[in-house]
Amino acid sequence: MILTPYQQLVLHVLSAEWQTPIQLVNQIPKESGNLSDVQQALKDLLHEGLVQVNPVVLGMYRLTSDGTATKADLLEK
Repeated sequence: MILTPYQQLVLHVLSAEWQTPIQLVNQIPKESGNLSDVQQALKDLLHEGLVQVNPVVLGMYRLTSDGTATKADLLEK
């Protein structure tokens, strides 16, 4: 699986804790994107199985175990 640079950026700011897209936007440099960009990246990462949606509180995301491993691999590079 090949992630775009923006997907990698969103993956980098995600954690194992539940976060909203707004929280993620606030962690990304202003010139790097906006809410709709983050939401699209989350959808793509969700499709790849790297992110999961909170089943109780919609609109909250966190890394899956595969997402955590992929993030660790990216940080090593």
